Amino acid sequence: MRNTDLQSWLELARQETGKGKLPSYIPLLAKANPRAIAIAIQQVNGDYLSAGDTELTFPLMSVVKPFLLLYLLEKLGEKQVFALVNRQATSQPFNSIPDGKPHNPMINAGAIAIASLLDSCEALQNWLNQQSGAQLTLDSKMLASVRSMPNRRNLEIAAQLQSLGIMTDPEQALAIYEEICCLRANVHDLAKMGNLLTQQSPSISIVLEIMTTCGMYEASANFADMIGLPSKSSISGALLSIVPHQIAIACYSPVLDTIGNSVAGVFLLKKIKAWITT
Repeated sequence: MRNTDLQSWLELARQETGKGKLPSYIPLLAKANPRAIAIAIQQVNGDYLSAGDTELTFPLMSVVKPFLLLYLLEKLGEKQVFALVNRQATSQPFNSIPDGKPHNPMINAGAIAIASLLDSCEALQNWLNQQSGAQLTLDSKMLASVRSMPNRRNLEIAAQLQSLGIMTDPEQALAIYEEICCLRANVHDLAKMGNLLTQQSPSISIVLEIMTTCGMYEASANFADMIGLPSKSSISGALLSIVPHQIAIACYSPVLDTIGNSVAGVFLLKKIKAWITT
């Protein structure tokens, strides 16, 4: 793959953004530039490609979830993590209120549940920066915007998790969850973080398995059939995909499809997957 290929695909992907919309329910996300687009590809051999608005930063939002899971698996182990959450796919929306143990850590209920095991946002932030070389910072304005919403679905989710006996301090778990979602990065940072998932370990294998089956909201099954790469999307427009043992692909474009996945990001992944398989 050459930089010229990547730049050509990027311009085609930019044209796709007319097929989606900016998210409206978090005020600051609705103010993103709909024409913004960037991609970075980090290969395990050290080669690196990027194109577009690569220095533009964005909140990680849900794309932080695989790294929350990885951190907790590394620090606490499978038994403690999966006591709070299952590892099964679901066709329910990502912000569904659970009627039992959350289906997986890639939906809000599951991520909030395991966030109750995290001491602080800073613990995950510092670990990721140290392990990957990323430069994550907490976006306090985005955090305030998240918390300004009059109908915060995650409050209901956290309360339900407490009523189910899954966690005891919903306020703290939700506060930490919201903070890690508001960690800010650019595609260089996200690709560096993704490079952690190209390595080999039992914890990484679990994370990649759950990303494959659960990482793209309700479109996860179709995406797995179409692309087949462990991936995680985000309502900020961030999208991370992993070719195990080979490359990490980080995309950003804030215009989303009806499910909540980046229109341009998915388009780019289709191009890259076609290149990989030729």
